[in-house]
Amino acid sequence: EGSPLHRAPPTVPAAADGASLLRASLHWGKTVHAGPVAGPDADWRAWLPAADLLITDLPLADLNRADLAAQFPQLIIIHFSPFGPDGPYADYLGNDLIVQALGGFAGANGLAGRPPLAAPAAIVPRAVGVLGAVAGLAALLARARSGLGEWIDVAEQAAVGTLIMALRAEFSGEAAPRVGGSPGWARVLAAQDGFLTISPWSKEILRNAAIAFGGEPPTALLEGEGRFAEREASLAYIQPIVEAHSAEEVWTRLAELGCVLARHRTPSQLLDDPQLQALDFFTDRGSSPAGDGRRLRGAGNVMRVTEQPAPPDAVLSPTFAERPPPAEPSGPLDGLRVVDFTHAWLGPYASLLLAQLGAEVIKVEGPQRPDLWRYDAGGPMRAAAPDAHPLNVRANFNMVNIGKRSVSLALDTAAGRQLALDLIARSDVVLENFRPRVLQNLRLTHADLRAVNPRAALVSFSGFGTGGPYDNFRANGGTTEGSAGWDLLLGYAGEAPLMLGTMQADPIIGAQMAAAALAAVLRSQRERAAVHVEGSMFASATAYIDEYLLAASLGMELPPRSGNRRPEQSPHECFRCADAADGSEQWIAIAAPDDEVWSRLAAAAGIERDAWQTLAGRKAAEDELEAALGEWTKQWDPQTLQHRLQQLGIPAGKVHSTLSHLRDPHLQAVGWWQYLAHPDTGVRQYPGAPWTLARQAVGVQRPAPRLGEHTEEVLRDVLQRSRAELAQYEAKGVTAHLQTQPRAGEAAGPISPR
Repeated sequence: EGSPLHRAPPTVPAAADGASLLRASLHWGKTVHAGPVAGPDADWRAWLPAADLLITDLPLADLNRADLAAQFPQLIIIHFSPFGPDGPYADYLGNDLIVQALGGFAGANGLAGRPPLAAPAAIVPRAVGVLGAVAGLAALLARARSGLGEWIDVAEQAAVGTLIMALRAEFSGEAAPRVGGSPGWARVLAAQDGFLTISPWSKEILRNAAIAFGGEPPTALLEGEGRFAEREASLAYIQPIVEAHSAEEVWTRLAELGCVLARHRTPSQLLDDPQLQALDFFTDRGSSPAGDGRRLRGAGNVMRVTEQPAPPDAVLSPTFAERPPPAEPSGPLDGLRVVDFTHAWLGPYASLLLAQLGAEVIKVEGPQRPDLWRYDAGGPMRAAAPDAHPLNVRANFNMVNIGKRSVSLALDTAAGRQLALDLIARSDVVLENFRPRVLQNLRLTHADLRAVNPRAALVSFSGFGTGGPYDNFRANGGTTEGSAGWDLLLGYAGEAPLMLGTMQADPIIGAQMAAAALAAVLRSQRERAAVHVEGSMFASATAYIDEYLLAASLGMELPPRSGNRRPEQSPHECFRCADAADGSEQWIAIAAPDDEVWSRLAAAAGIERDAWQTLAGRKAAEDELEAALGEWTKQWDPQTLQHRLQQLGIPAGKVHSTLSHLRDPHLQAVGWWQYLAHPDTGVRQYPGAPWTLARQAVGVQRPAPRLGEHTEEVLRDVLQRSRAELAQYEAKGVTAHLQTQPRAGEAAGPISPR
């Protein structure tokens, strides 16, 4: 009782207690015990002798950490808090808005000069929960080997900080601009009957729009070698086409031609979506809380799992639990080998999490088709050495691939494919995020993997999943958030929807991929079976707004976009502060969860009004209230005001840009940032891990690899190939490596996957 979850939106108005559908979503499948969790009558400790994990966000004072560790040495405890147990913010109050502000997430979203926007619904809290699950699964694997439990601290600010493009700001010295979407990539356009996320200055879109709808883009737009055309001229060509057709027609025609775009779907449209139906995504979740006979329908089968028992006579290598642990383990997953075929952000973020937990990650890239995030729409990074090969110095790639080894194999050759299979035979789990047909073309399906490793765990994530009408359509983080209904919830009151600022859907779903990988390893090793997990960005992202699917199943309308406002709190918004010394805008997020907090805030700001003493009164005059509060905050530096309000017990936090996030005093004080030395970019500041563990360290010690940097090392040490064989592979183009800029007259190296 008293949990904010009981009144979290959306709620069912006709229900006796205004039942929260977010609570119904998060508690689905659980047994709920209504007893007290704090004080002398709390009885949950009696359950711990039989428990594997304790997941809690109770204050540390209510837990007695040392006593729990002594009494239950086998127990894995995952403890969530806004800012962690130590550091300047340890006692700060936080909620989703405050955490997104101080974690750098909200500061990338929205429009310049307007309040930054937190991600809508419960998307970010769900993502932080999944990150906690990743560490919990790793601790379960480690316990099978050591017999010991673990204490895992998940500081939400740090976890959220891993979901933004921090290294890009570190390299460029500039914050990601707030332009209502991903700068230089995509924007939201209005069709006849809805919205699309589209890249109007992509030459691919321009050419295919002419094929799909007739006409011809201006020749000047298609000239040159780059992927993108001039923005405003491209928009002038594509926007009339979009406005003249339905969103479904534009999306279908262009997607079938291979374009990457999204049709924004409402929760009601998602309930009827043919792709989700083909994936058997939805599940009956019981009766409506209103008692009106309706049934709740929401997310169920987010991933498809198939299992193939190992043949009785199969010779199986020792499981992770059966191998002797290293004398000085680098993390709970030290000794787990991952073969990583993923690219861009989603999959590499998943394998990064595994590397930060100690796994050995071998990243496989093609000599002619390396990770597409080695390429960049802009010019060379000014942070790079002048003789560095441009494929080795891109900020986005280097941010998400630290701690890994790169092996360059031509998978379209017999020798390259065999080397890949030989690696898989000696590994625990394989990750890939190709479109479904690619593994078939490469003859690296789960059946092929099982032939060399009867206990192979394969985790496949594609844009839309295997089977169904969209299964070969392309997607990325920016288009997925539109397809899955996120963007229709994001934006300012009375205005068109907006995208998140830096395609943050990629790492959010990547955390789910990492959790799936560890669950697959646990299953495959316990059951002597090969496990294949097939997920999709579309289905995974749709599940993140499950509460609104439940609402739509009851006939409830999608709430209008309203910035950061929430129905159960006021104020709950970002307010302009005094500009920084360089003239850039600064903001602070402030939330008043109840009348008592509001009274303290009103007194501090000198804006007490009798009518505003209740939530109803504040909601009735919210525009006036926010204007008055904004006039007061404009006088303050956000860091100073943040501290003053937190001292008064008022949740508040500076809204960090992706640049100021690098200098956050709390993250610096707790040593969260990592400083790694890359041969081509020098010592740089990299985001740390989403968690800390009591028994073992987490994090990585090496920077992102140059292309093919570890090919010889891995083939020699893991596969025992001789020097003569290695030389033959390179001479025949089966393997490759790139270290420095090509000299005049030499081939430029790999072609762009664009």
